[in-house]
Amino acid sequence: MSDKGYILVGHDGAQALAGLDDALAADGYKVRSVGDGTTLISYIASQSPDLVVIDESIREMAPLEIVRHVRHRVGSRDVPLLLTSSQAQGDDAATAIRAGATDYIRKPFEIGELLARIAAHVTRGRLIREARREADTSGIVLEIVRDVTASLSSEEIFDMLVRRVSRLFQIRRCSMIMIQEGGERGTVVAAHDDPSISALSIDLTRYPEIRQAVETGAPVLVKNLRGSALFEQIRPLWETENIDVDIQSIVAIPFAFDKGQHGVFFLRSSPDEPVLDEESVRLTSAIAQGAVRALNRAAMFESVLSHQEQLEILAKTDELTGCLSRRYLMERLENELERAARYERLLGVVMFDIDDFKRLNDTHGHTTGDAALRSIGEVLRRSLRTADFVGRYGGDEFLLVLPETSAHGTHQLAERIRNGVSRREFDLRGGMLRLTVSGGVAGFPDSDVMALEDLIDRADVALYKAKAAGRNKVFIYSPNMMNDETEEMEKKAESGR
Repeated sequence: MSDKGYILVGHDGAQALAGLDDALAADGYKVRSVGDGTTLISYIASQSPDLVVIDESIREMAPLEIVRHVRHRVGSRDVPLLLTSSQAQGDDAATAIRAGATDYIRKPFEIGELLARIAAHVTRGRLIREARREADTSGIVLEIVRDVTASLSSEEIFDMLVRRVSRLFQIRRCSMIMIQEGGERGTVVAAHDDPSISALSIDLTRYPEIRQAVETGAPVLVKNLRGSALFEQIRPLWETENIDVDIQSIVAIPFAFDKGQHGVFFLRSSPDEPVLDEESVRLTSAIAQGAVRALNRAAMFESVLSHQEQLEILAKTDELTGCLSRRYLMERLENELERAARYERLLGVVMFDIDDFKRLNDTHGHTTGDAALRSIGEVLRRSLRTADFVGRYGGDEFLLVLPETSAHGTHQLAERIRNGVSRREFDLRGGMLRLTVSGGVAGFPDSDVMALEDLIDRADVALYKAKAAGRNKVFIYSPNMMNDETEEMEKKAESGR
């Protein structure tokens, strides 16, 4: 189609607008003549002419009827309509303009003046349609950016972008690729044609368009892949591997966000899809700019969340040993005890402490004592299953909690830990020392355990008996232990009277 424009002329017979078709063709326009109103309206709707000339001689429909019909069609409202008539009445022009005609020319006309008017209306009509099209696409871009900005997750932003941009350009292949350090590999974090992809590593030597975008920091547009020199080095590999590249055009938009993270917005169209062009680059770049702002915001939000999570972890963790803090330990133990009671499940606990810990502090200093606490805490944490947990109960005491474990099973684990500690030397501030631990085991269900404190008391009593029996031992709680302890307390009370 001529770059100057495509003009439809509606008239009945060559003499109606004598010489106009030839003059338009000679001036560089593509011209098509139509004799009836029905066909003219159909062509206006399907062929998007730059201007339509409607003469009074046209058959089937009156010119004003055609004008009104065209102006009511959404896709044709901006097409310039120029009416020609031999009527001399002064109000005909005003009536035509009010009906929606762009211009009204009386016959006979001077061909040079008519061509000048046609050129002006074609230019103006194109500007109007371009402005409307740009407004429409800008509205779509703003809508996409607004939706993207509303998200606070980079993953959600990536997924939304590939979906919305694919829909905007009516293409299947749209991806977000994060560039790994060194620029030799990339990670596909979202792909519209395969939503299951979330972290696919790719070799960028096979994607020269992406590498060029990353290296230059500028958008890359390939309108025709098969004729592009950019792919000369990679084509032999396609042939060797028998790869059928079903791609027509490509757009690669580089972007950077959040302290040096780099990525590429990667669009590809197939031969049966619209060709990606300069307008595609402009729109995608605008979307990418909005996406970068959203990604920076998401990164900041995720950083805040990460910081909050770190603070929560710190609040739940004993700073010295790395085990749970006493407060969080008790919260979790209470939840586990309630769950065990509700569902009639087993629950085992072990109270451990370091033997002769006071003497260790007095002899080697508190710094060595702290090193011993850290070492035992590490041993205990490494000894547990996924569902188990351990916390620092206080001083040199640690409490292990083992859900779904009987008292017997808990005792077996406690014995393995005790034995492992006693068989190794610990490097405490540069000196190798041996440590031992004692433990007391209690379990649920137990007829006398009515509350959290009951369970802990029983583990504590068993621990006391293990230490009284010579240390470096693990005892399971039994009811007679509580009776023995009660008797000892009564004896101490009597001796103090």
